[in-house]
Parts: sequence; structure tokens; C-alpha cells
Amino acid sequence: MDDLDNGADRLVFRADAIRRGATDASLSRDIKNGVTERVWYGVYLPKQGVRDDSPAAELERYRMTVVAASLSGGPKRTASHGSAAAMHRIPMLDPDLSTVHFTSSTTGKSLARGIIHQAALPESDIMVVDGISVASPARSVCDVARTGTLEQAVCVLDSGLLLGVTMDEIDEQMSRLRRHHGIAMLRAAAAFADGRSESVGESVSRLGMGENPLIPTPELQVPISVEIAGRRRTVRADFGWRDVRGVLRVVGEFDGRLKYHRSNPFGDRLPEEVLYDEKLREDAIRATGPIVARWTWAEARQSKMLHAKVIAALRTAGLLR
Repeated sequence: MDDLDNGADRLVFRADAIRRGATDASLSRDIKNGVTERVWYGVYLPKQGVRDDSPAAELERYRMTVVAASLSGGPKRTASHGSAAAMHRIPMLDPDLSTVHFTSSTTGKSLARGIIHQAALPESDIMVVDGISVASPARSVCDVARTGTLEQAVCVLDSGLLLGVTMDEIDEQMSRLRRHHGIAMLRAAAAFADGRSESVGESVSRLGMGENPLIPTPELQVPISVEIAGRRRTVRADFGWRDVRGVLRVVGEFDGRLKYHRSNPFGDRLPEEVLYDEKLREDAIRATGPIVARWTWAEARQSKMLHAKVIAALRTAGLLR
């Protein structure tokens, strides 16, 4: 992950700008006029065109803030916790993008926009990402999991597993962190973690369904052979429930890919093209027999609404009385 272009050459440091003839007044004027934004103390980022407020763009601005803070800080600091997860582009649930986290073996303190956690990171837990020192993916997801809610913890562990972190690595981190604050939360989340969930919304949905004893544990990433536009292909449903004969009777789909998928949902395609393809896909799944229950992000975050929708589909399919 150390070959990504972080765009650090776009960052403007005050000292360099002053040497080139800028003044504090002109730097402040550029901020006021929307030409640049200050991402860290004495570090500015020129804006490019119309402001993009999408989650992806917000995350990239935060990554630039982490880079700026790292280049401005001492050499013994390692970006960690949510900051390291962001540098690895590991999706998180409700991440705090207002604070930059570092870990240092020498000191621990709070900054106006950051926190330095005091801990000794072994060399195996430190790597270089985009030119700065960053905690490893395994250490990052475990640190995030220790400091959040169960939902946040499971989501970040799911994301890490999907992107290549192994359960063995998580187990090793739990052993190293056994005396650290939040280890009980990390252990609880690890028991639920599953890298087959491909989005934060799927992770939240899986947790929500698990709260209701009436809802059987679903099968994840269910392969279904369908026909779309005259061609036979295999698609995967987020969740599935079968009858006693093994026949797929209900399919559950989290309807939030456009905003919360763990990869770029559009690529070079228009949003309406993606939506149209999703409709064709869902119609093709229905044509194979199962009932399709689809829920939104708002419903995934409201367990009672999610339970009602899934239970209704299971009862219609005869899987629940």
C-alpha cells in the first residue's frame, strides 16, 4: 500500500510560501476567497474546482490532513487508529474525521486537532503509506475497534478482513493489546467479525438482524445463477435464507451501495446506469423464485424497521410462522 499517490506535492507549507514571496495576509486571503483551505497548522491545500462534499472526497481531504500533520510533526510519531485506517482506505462506520491520531513511544498528549497515544509499536506494526509512517492495517483496525461502539468495531474489523487482514493477525493483536483500554470491546467484536460483508451497511445489517431471535442466521454472499439481457451469469446476494430442502426462498439486499460501498460504486459510469443495472439484477433474482427484501441505510440503522421487513419476507416465504 506504499505506492499510492497521496498528492502531498499539492500541500503548501507556510515557510515555503513565505520564502516564495507570500505573506500571512495573502495566505489568509486565499482561504477567505476559497482558493485554499488550511488542513493543519501552517499547511494549506489548494482547492480544485467545485467543492465535492461526497463521503469519498471528505475522506481524501482527511487523508491529506493526516499527511500534513505527519510531515509537520516529529519523526517518532506514527499515524494510528482511525487516521491509519483512513490512510489504508479501510472503511469505517461514522469515523471522526476531525481528529488526527498518532502513536508515540515517548509521549502521549492531546492537541487541538489531534491525539498522541503513548504506546510502543513493534516494527512489524509500522509501515510506510504515501511517504509517512503508519500503523499496519491489522493494528489500525484493532485500535479503532478498541475505541468505538460494537457496531463501529465490527464494521472496521469486517472491512479489514475483506481487504486482506487475517483473523490470525487480529488474534495476535488481541494478545499484544490484552492489557490495553478497550480490549473487551475488541474481543467482543472479533467474535462477530466476518470479511464476507462487502460494505459497512451490510455489516450493520448483519448485526441488527442478529439482535432478533426470530431471524435465522443468514447465508452471506449467496451465489445465484440468473439470466440478464439474454445472458446467463452468477450474481451474489448480500443475504439469503433457505428452506429445509436447501432451496433459496428469501434474499436480503442492503440498498446503499451508491454511498456506502467499500469500493468506488460508479467507476467511469453514470449513477443512473448503475441504478438501472441494479434493477435488472434484482428482477433477475426474483425471476429465479426467492422473495427479495431490500432495505435502506436508514432502515439498517433502525433495528426494529429492519426486523419488521426481514420477518415479513420470511413469513411470506413460509420460513417463519
